[in-house]
Amino acid sequence: MNKIKSIWNKVRQTSIFKAFVIWVVVVIVLVFMVDKLLMPAFSGAFAKTGVVPSLEGLSQEAAESALTSAGFKFEWVTEGRYSSQVPAGMVLVQMPKAGRTAKIGRTVKLTKSLGLRKVIIPDLRGKSQNQADISLSRAGLVQGEVVKGAHQSIPRGVVIRTIPMAGDTVRVGDTVKVVISAGMTTGRVLLPDFSGILMDEVYPRMDRLGFKVGRIKRQKSEDGARPGSVIETSPKFGDYLKPGARVDFIIAD
Repeated sequence: MNKIKSIWNKVRQTSIFKAFVIWVVVVIVLVFMVDKLLMPAFSGAFAKTGVVPSLEGLSQEAAESALTSAGFKFEWVTEGRYSSQVPAGMVLVQMPKAGRTAKIGRTVKLTKSLGLRKVIIPDLRGKSQNQADISLSRAGLVQGEVVKGAHQSIPRGVVIRTIPMAGDTVRVGDTVKVVISAGMTTGRVLLPDFSGILMDEVYPRMDRLGFKVGRIKRQKSEDGARPGSVIETSPKFGDYLKPGARVDFIIAD
C-alpha cells in the first residue's frame, strides 16, 4: 500500500500529469462555456423580446406605426379576406397573435379585410319565382318581397325584373325584391323600346308617358351606336309601369 502511494506521489509531481490535469480543467471550462454561453447566444436566448401589440381593426398606417414603435417589422399578405365585422382596409388577421411574446425585430404578417363580399345581381327575367329564389340563394342573396307587376309578353307568375336591377352590385346577404308578372295592366303604362333613340328625344317622350328619367350611364357601344343614343333601359321595354316610375338609361359614349 505504501509502495502504491509512493508511486502515485511521484506521478502527481510529473509535468505530464500536471499538463493532463490542466487539459481536463480547460476542457470542462470550454464545455461549460459552450453549453451555457455560446449555444444560448447562437439560439437567440439572449435576444431581446417584446409583446406583440393588438392590431386587428386598425388601419394600415396605425398598424404599421404600432409595430414599428414596438420594435417589430411588418409584412402584408397579398390576398385579403372578406369579413362581415371588420371594415375593408383594416387589419383582419395578424400572426403572431396579439399578446404573444416574440423577439424584437421579428416580422409580423398582416392580412387586410376586404369587407363584405360583393356580388352582381343575376338576371332573373323570364324565370319562375322558385327558380329566382334558387338563383338568388346561390349568389348569396335573399329573396325579399314579391311585387306584382305587368308585362306585354311575360306570362303570369314569371319574373319581370328585380329591385335592385340585374347587373347592380350589392353585398352578400342583401335582400332583393322580385317583380312577378300578374298579367294585369290596369292603371299602368307600357314602357316602349327606346333603343337607338337619342337621349335628347327621349326626355319629351318620357314626360308624355308620365315616367321619370333616372340614372344615365355612358358606355362604349360594341355595335357602333350613335353617341348619345339609348343602348338599354332598366326596367326593360315591354314592362308596364305605374305613372311616375323612374327609368334608368345606358347610352352610347
